[in-house]
Amino acid sequence: MNAMYGAPARIRDLTHDLVEHWEARRARMKPFVGVSEEPCGAAGKAMIVCATRDICVRVYDALRELRPEWHDDDIEKGAMKIVFSSDSRKDPDHLKAHALRDSQRKAVINRAKDPDDELELLIVNNMLLTGFDAPPIHTMYLDRPLKGANLMQALARVNRRYRGKEDGLLVGYAPLTENLQKAIAEYSAADQQDRTLGQDIERALDELRNGYDILAAMLRGWDWKALLAQPSQRAFIDAALRTANHVRSPGTPGNNPEQLDNPNDTLARRFREHAHRLERFYALAGSSADIGSRFRDEPQYRRYIQFFVEVRAYMAKLDAMDREARGLPIARDVEIYLAHLTSTVVETDGVTDLFAEAGLDIAELTHLNDAVVAQLQSGKTPHLVAEALRRLVEKKMREVTRHNIVRQTAFSDRLQDLMAKYMRQQLTSAEIIAKLVEMAKEISEEAKRGKKFDPELSNDELAFYDAVADLGTARELVTQVRSQLKPDWISREPVRAKLRTTIKRLLARRGYPPKQAPKAIELVLKQMEYFANEWSQEGSTS
Repeated sequence: MNAMYGAPARIRDLTHDLVEHWEARRARMKPFVGVSEEPCGAAGKAMIVCATRDICVRVYDALRELRPEWHDDDIEKGAMKIVFSSDSRKDPDHLKAHALRDSQRKAVINRAKDPDDELELLIVNNMLLTGFDAPPIHTMYLDRPLKGANLMQALARVNRRYRGKEDGLLVGYAPLTENLQKAIAEYSAADQQDRTLGQDIERALDELRNGYDILAAMLRGWDWKALLAQPSQRAFIDAALRTANHVRSPGTPGNNPEQLDNPNDTLARRFREHAHRLERFYALAGSSADIGSRFRDEPQYRRYIQFFVEVRAYMAKLDAMDREARGLPIARDVEIYLAHLTSTVVETDGVTDLFAEAGLDIAELTHLNDAVVAQLQSGKTPHLVAEALRRLVEKKMREVTRHNIVRQTAFSDRLQDLMAKYMRQQLTSAEIIAKLVEMAKEISEEAKRGKKFDPELSNDELAFYDAVADLGTARELVTQVRSQLKPDWISREPVRAKLRTTIKRLLARRGYPPKQAPKAIELVLKQMEYFANEWSQEGSTS
């Protein structure tokens, strides 16, 4: 049996197949588990389980011949390592070359657990099949018959959910399916009913085709295949941009929240979810020899699958930019996904290119003339341009009014109202673009508003002027409040009470309407929170 498993021809065939499969598999898993920009160590890891220690070394040597860059004599370097038990007194030299001291073995194990480390392939015989937990491992190449609990524990090595990884993959070069079903039968009824546990790759292929059909149905009436077939080097990018525009647009059926039972159940959201499932199952089954049988009617299925994934990636990029423009954090799993997109679409720097293609400099929104606005309105992706403008307006608004709660609230409410009307289709893409350009110009002018007063108002004074709508009161508020402010004023009620009294007396002395005073006092206190940290730090250093 061991002779058969270790036959030179078989080792050669196995390693050629393994290299081809692993390079495709790690590329597809990169968006799910990747973390760094390095070429190695960014796409998760795999274990190769061999029948004997001798076969471990033969597989290593064969892999080294095919991919010499994967080897390194240094324990802390290299993309592959062997971990097995050894006896320095009895083992032949070719086994001794891979023998590890306890400290070295621990170093390799730590590298296997580190998703940033370049170590990708861990070759083992008996060790690390039980009691070893390395979540970045998502694939196991099994060239040794395992049964019962040993097989189930081996499956557990790759089936740990980790970041975006939902599935582990066992690739069997030794008898696997029958042994796996027997092993599952030994476990609880709940385990046996888990339809994901120990499923054959056929299920993943079925899910892959089903996901493809669902996405194609969502785009019914939108001729995306014709866009892809355009004789242009930019056909793929253009098709992805225009399809993302179509899927996200309020004018596309299924996106108007007022026409849905669940306002959040839009076409855009459902497309993202199903495209994620498609990518997940393509990562599992994309290298299967049987995949072609599921797509006999679609000779270009791989390009079409990649296209759906690219559209979803572009949408994820836009969603992330939305959150960034609003000052909100981006979820870690989304950051990981975006960091490793190989999509040429996303690498074009997204929204910036929409403006560049229209001849725009996004830093000079105040210089937009009617001709350029008309060009934006009549472009191929008006909804994406509207989204891009909205993000730029929001980002500029937050920058210009970052210390002015009154103006920030006013602009924010106005922007939300405009976008709500647009999503309800009360405004067309052309109309929302025009209104957003107008608003962008207003916000740019907002940065100069303090200079229009005589004498000029600083940003601090302008913020308090907007809070109380009184020029003299604003200047005096800044002077008095600033002198009394302490670093921990927010948490110290006596300090807050004293400030409240100071503001109340100042407003009364200035003849502020008594009925409006309570609201003004609270607004001034809230406004102070925007300046408090800067002022208290300045006071401590002066």
